[in-house]
Amino acid sequence: MSSSRPLGIKKASSAYLKLISAALVTMSISVQSANAQKSSITLENAQKSSITLEDALKRTLSNNPDLVVFEFKSSALDGESKMASLRPEMSVGVEVENVLGTGEVSGIKDAELTLTLSSVIELGDKVSGRMNVVSSKKAQLLTQRRIRTLDILGETTRRYINVIVQQALHKTEQRAEMLARTMLQTVSTRVEAGASSPLEKKRAESALSQARLSLLISEQKLNEYKRDLAIMWGDTNAAFAEVEGTLLSFPNSLSLEQVLSQLQSNPHVLLYADNYRVQEARLRVVQASQQFDIAWEAGIRRMQGIDDTALVASISVPLNTKQRNLGEYEQQRALLDSIDYQKQAKIRELTRQLNQVISAKDQALLTVTTLQDNVVPTLESALKLARDGYESGRYNYIEWVTTQQQLIDMQRTMIKAAGLVHLRSADLEALTGIPVFSDSPSTSAQSSQ
Repeated sequence: MSSSRPLGIKKASSAYLKLISAALVTMSISVQSANAQKSSITLENAQKSSITLEDALKRTLSNNPDLVVFEFKSSALDGESKMASLRPEMSVGVEVENVLGTGEVSGIKDAELTLTLSSVIELGDKVSGRMNVVSSKKAQLLTQRRIRTLDILGETTRRYINVIVQQALHKTEQRAEMLARTMLQTVSTRVEAGASSPLEKKRAESALSQARLSLLISEQKLNEYKRDLAIMWGDTNAAFAEVEGTLLSFPNSLSLEQVLSQLQSNPHVLLYADNYRVQEARLRVVQASQQFDIAWEAGIRRMQGIDDTALVASISVPLNTKQRNLGEYEQQRALLDSIDYQKQAKIRELTRQLNQVISAKDQALLTVTTLQDNVVPTLESALKLARDGYESGRYNYIEWVTTQQQLIDMQRTMIKAAGLVHLRSADLEALTGIPVFSDSPSTSAQSSQ
């Protein structure tokens, strides 16, 4: 089996785009270099063009609404950060006493006017605690965005692979139609010469009709898969004629042990570390809230009755603050303790998924290797022998048509198995977020991020 040429993704102006391109650039499709195309290409010219995996990934990144949502979430956290940094507000108060009464306090002759300034002194470094919560949420959001981006680009890659597979199947159906047409011509010649039964001609005509039906269905499926791919960047019609890629070419993949050795850097696992930091910061905020705050008030009072002025001041502190917050502390502590077990469960689930994906990929690769190296070449030779033997009268029609059908079936099986190799490789990248091919240049590109 040949090794694929690494897919070279150009550096984007965005560092984040470089990270995601590095993570998915090593999909096992060997994509040829694309000719430069204008982004405002007309539909007429676009229908004559081809598209690369690099083009598909870039278009998806720049036109997917799921990723735009994270920009709004980031802005929301910026607002939350501003609120978290606020100190307790200052308040101004005015109080009037002993006015508009009766008797000695009638009118305003004995009025008392008090002007105060009040606020709260926060103890326990509560502002820092709130800021740490927001900072942890921002790191958590970046990991969530990375996971979502890998999912989206993984889906784009899978749809891209589906198009490549269907292109290959369509070519196989074209060949099947051509072979059926050639068979009908050969059978008709022998029937006219009286060397074969007219029944064989009817069978050949039926086989040609079936081959043409399969070709039409294959073309419809190809158009469907191309539209599915274009939908990833918001187009309802595929403005390209084909996608580029070598289906029967695979780089050497990493083993399960190699992938598991890097599992701690898996974004799905890293998310639990971010969740832990967020919850830990929340717990510290609860702990800080157990430290009472001091409410203070100070001002000046004018006493009209004795024509004097005096200063006033007061402070107050809540009682039993720690006891009142005990329930919330226990709740946040339980949530924190549960995260580690959630992480362990996720690692086990990822291990199971990775094992299934790698096993399925290896089995599909074995199928492709066997069919490509042994079965298909043997059937190609057998088909030539059957055709020559039929023309010379040594073999009958059934032997020829059976051999031809076996060849077409094995070619279809080989193409579908090759597609499974690439699809499972795409799944592996989406699950791990790391290059799964050791000889890929994206390995060093990712390390530099």
